[in-house]
Amino acid sequence: MNPLVSVIIPVHNGAHFLPDSLASVFAQEYRPIEVIVADDGSTDGSAEVAESFPGVRCLRLEKGGVSRARNLAVAASAGEWLAFLDADDRWFPRKLTEQVALGEACPEAGLVLCRVIHRFSVDIPEWFYGPTDGSAVTAYEPSAWLVRRAVFERVGGFDEARSLGEDTQWLSRAWDLGISHLVAEEIGLERHIHGANATGLIQNRRVVFDILRESVERKRARRAIR
Repeated sequence: MNPLVSVIIPVHNGAHFLPDSLASVFAQEYRPIEVIVADDGSTDGSAEVAESFPGVRCLRLEKGGVSRARNLAVAASAGEWLAFLDADDRWFPRKLTEQVALGEACPEAGLVLCRVIHRFSVDIPEWFYGPTDGSAVTAYEPSAWLVRRAVFERVGGFDEARSLGEDTQWLSRAWDLGISHLVAEEIGLERHIHGANATGLIQNRRVVFDILRESVERKRARRAIR
């Protein structure tokens, strides 16, 4: 029997994007899945959109940020595997099938990524550094992740004090612990570049620098303990 995959979708005022995102989840070949939308204090009817899809469990939360929304959704889930999807992205139908098969065949791997193509609904932003010709590359954004629950619990949840870069910081913590990852070769994700992506803000706030500094400090602390 296939293991249960919990699909975690945080949303804040993403009612315009959410139907495509959820449709791509229910178009997955893989079963069984449970789908949990964590509505982070939306005022645009995002929760109502989520609840219009049979089989979706919607957590109506007060505004607390994407990290808190994801963490609460994980706490409410039951799957052996956790798959994250941002409300403005969408999956291709074999995304979970390919990732679960790869992860189940390699028990030592705690994280399975996939490949991504990008869809632009605005002019290409200055901060964007990926391919613009439809070429696929390995994705490191949460929408590409399939994480073993045991590994997520070992690493810990997303840092709720962070408003940006929480996903990069989580990966940094995982890799500092020696968590290994694999990449499913089939394209699994279409990432929507629409002008309001949080990634664009990261470039202006030195978030990546701070995450690298934290990683160095964690490593020094571990060496000091030894």
